[in-house]
Amino acid sequence: MSVLYCTIPHFAAALARRDDPDLASRPLVLVEPEGRVWDVSAEAAACGVAAGMAVRTAEVRCPEARLLDAGTARCQAEAEVLLQVLEEASSRVEPHGQGSAYVDLEDLARDRADAVALVQGVGRAVRQELGEALQPALGWDSSKFTAQAAARRTQPGRLQAVDGMRQRAFLRPLPVTLLPLAGDTLQRLGFLGLRTLGQYGALPRAAVWQQFGRAGVLAHRCARGEDDRPVVPRRQAPQLAASVEFEVPLVERAWLVTALAHLVSPLLAQLRENLQACGQVRLAVQFDDGSEQARERTFLFPVSQEERMVRTLDRLLDSLQWPSAATALTVRLGQIQDTAAEQLALFPLENEAETRIREVQRYLATRFRAPDAVPCLRRAALVQPGAPLPEWRVGWLDEGAP
Repeated sequence: MSVLYCTIPHFAAALARRDDPDLASRPLVLVEPEGRVWDVSAEAAACGVAAGMAVRTAEVRCPEARLLDAGTARCQAEAEVLLQVLEEASSRVEPHGQGSAYVDLEDLARDRADAVALVQGVGRAVRQELGEALQPALGWDSSKFTAQAAARRTQPGRLQAVDGMRQRAFLRPLPVTLLPLAGDTLQRLGFLGLRTLGQYGALPRAAVWQQFGRAGVLAHRCARGEDDRPVVPRRQAPQLAASVEFEVPLVERAWLVTALAHLVSPLLAQLRENLQACGQVRLAVQFDDGSEQARERTFLFPVSQEERMVRTLDRLLDSLQWPSAATALTVRLGQIQDTAAEQLALFPLENEAETRIREVQRYLATRFRAPDAVPCLRRAALVQPGAPLPEWRVGWLDEGAP
């Protein structure tokens, strides 16, 4: 295969800055109508703020951030523009969350030289259509996962092309957090000391299957550069559906939500096993008077978590007009696509513990220190390595001192 991965990091935040250049000087947190974080700028992400987080938690982690309305309709419209630009280069374009997509270049670029020339043209077309403020990061390879990893490990406005012969060498040192695995699985990998794709890819396949199931095996193939999943154009994307009819019409909200949870649970489990998620959910309710109402919701990032899906369906129930009791429910999951890995900061320089410590330091300094005050935070440092006594070798330096 010949696959291009195009992504505009922090898509919604980049749109906000494009439309209002004055926002470029502050970290941004975009809040969705449901009151949770929708997207963040790179600066806010570096402070530990992530999509789906409670707004209060985001304020604690990044007190200097500016909170904005997400403008979800605008984001969806601009994401559609991006897909249309990519479809001008190839008819086989698979969305991967808003602001990202795979493009199958099989018939257009069969070697690295042809791919580089073609992909550079695609990048220029994206910038021309969406503006210079929305610089795409581009990755190219013969497989989807490696192309995605290449794009996520390069700067916006740049292309990283990986020759198929050196896939494993490229993937080996990259972090396992690039794999589209559930958070608890990534945590288990950390407990086992598996930090890189090379370490995970070196595990025996049988052991991976035993510990992590089908999803773990698919991720294992990705880590080894053996991803053979095809690019599925969005108009050919499959759908999953489930329905239930009630013997006795229901009006109790708790019973309806429980029924919805039972409907979507096996569908989402199937998606997670295939490292997939859905970008859209549609709920239809039939009523005792013979009428039917339907509502749908499109997600910024693909969803496969049951808790979030049930919460979304609960809100869709809220938006319905209820002429009588419900007699049947139908849930349809659409825009099925590969699970999007968590939005990661480029080239992380600190481990997780150091990052959390600095988050606390930043919060305390912002809240309790006057702008012109001397630093109130200190860190341990090896000040006299050759001193004969251990207590002489270590001292305290003001935070920010060399």
